[in-house]
Amino acid sequence: MLRVPLRIYDNSNGFSTTAASHLPVLSKYSVLVAEDVAQERELLVAYLSEWGLNATGAADGREALSILIKDDTIRLLITDLHMPELGGLELLQEVKGLARPKLYSIVLSGIKDRQTLINALQAGATDYMVKPCHPEQIFARLAVLDQVMALEEKHQALIKDLFDVMGEMLGSRDPYSLEHSLRVAAISRRIGLCQGLSSEELEVLEMGCLIHDIGKVAIPDDILLKPGRFNNIDRQIMNMHPTIGARYLATRYPDDRVTEIVLYHHERLDGSGYPEGLKGNDISPMVRIVSVADIYEALIAKRPYKSPIPGTKAIEVLKDEARKGRVDQNVVEALEEVVYDWNPLTIQRQSYRDIDAIEIFRRITYFREPMCSFYNYRCLLTLDRITDLTCIGPQYYLIFIDFKNLNQINKERGYIKTDQMLDELGENMQQSMNDFSNINSNIKGEALLFRKGADYIIYANYALDSIQQLSDLIQDQLNTRKNQWGLEASFILESFPSTCSLEYAFNQLLGNNDRGL
Repeated sequence: MLRVPLRIYDNSNGFSTTAASHLPVLSKYSVLVAEDVAQERELLVAYLSEWGLNATGAADGREALSILIKDDTIRLLITDLHMPELGGLELLQEVKGLARPKLYSIVLSGIKDRQTLINALQAGATDYMVKPCHPEQIFARLAVLDQVMALEEKHQALIKDLFDVMGEMLGSRDPYSLEHSLRVAAISRRIGLCQGLSSEELEVLEMGCLIHDIGKVAIPDDILLKPGRFNNIDRQIMNMHPTIGARYLATRYPDDRVTEIVLYHHERLDGSGYPEGLKGNDISPMVRIVSVADIYEALIAKRPYKSPIPGTKAIEVLKDEARKGRVDQNVVEALEEVVYDWNPLTIQRQSYRDIDAIEIFRRITYFREPMCSFYNYRCLLTLDRITDLTCIGPQYYLIFIDFKNLNQINKERGYIKTDQMLDELGENMQQSMNDFSNINSNIKGEALLFRKGADYIIYANYALDSIQQLSDLIQDQLNTRKNQWGLEASFILESFPSTCSLEYAFNQLLGNNDRGL
């Protein structure tokens, strides 16, 4: 076949070769020229270099493929169609299967029929130029490509920012989940580096880790924020989060690898995982990495319902899981290497005062009694641990209201009706306390009502004369309910110094009355 040479004009024709500033994105990467005619290859490499690009040449398609496999900094391939060993179309097909960053490609060919052009584009070419080519034409195509790459970089940065926002939104509901995702991303990236993943694969891996638990935004607070271990129903609901998260992404984000990380990070090689019980090779290498990183962070991190374990012990747990065929042994070995002299717990979420305050309130509202305006007594204990309650004067007061004949009322009226009566009593006492506070707005201090099982506890830090007035109001409510329902209550008021913790005060108050926390 007759070869058509690349026609290059020199600077006397008015074309400047000092144009590096006009290719700002492309100049950050490398360019590979695949051309078997040495003179044409060297001439084009020379022009690309003068334009500020890091260009290199390959004498045929086979050499070009070998270079592309090893060097993932190359983002542009300029190739001829007809070359020995491996032609341009075949080279483009091979490149499609490589795990590497996105590669743009321009075909330079003397063949100008439409079918050849279509074949090249279907093989993966970004552009097609017919020889002979003026350098101005090539540069103009590169300038357009540079703009396309800039837009794609901005788009990818926007997606990364959006994923960060999604992670922070989850973190605003549960700070443990945000720190967990940040750490899993860092652990997974280091494991991926150890296992030889490409820079593009590492980016995908990190993106998937940042939102791997995003489905938890749909989990109710009663489960997501639960300070104790899950029961069977809690676990079934929590196990829905991978499917929910994947559903958010499936029709919106084009990279299935990210969706797979979200959906499958709790799968296990022996089929014991969820949500689909995948086995063996059905679980991708990236998901295997995230699974191990996820378990490791969960083991070494502190949670409200568990204490952390040392990293060395966590590694032993994962080695045992690998021996049982549940996780990838190679990944566990890589993890052991990367955490040898690095502690993922040094990664912590950035603290925002407003969000932290909201989070404290949200955790407190976990203790709200169902269908009521008041809280379980554990709410007060939580407040006591988070921040010092303001005590007016040297002491505060606890009122304990216990119902003596509750078993008899349950038998007479039924458990559901009795519960409704107790709720109504609590609401009435709450309203009386609110009215007292509104009428006596000049009084310093506060009074808070809490539920403990069927009993009620009132915390107050008023002065003694106000406490006596409040006590009279509450006892009037109790007397009214005794006459109306036959519900007998004991009313116990005790004072404690402001230096006394509420937990100690509760133990003293309830212990003295044969009641324990």
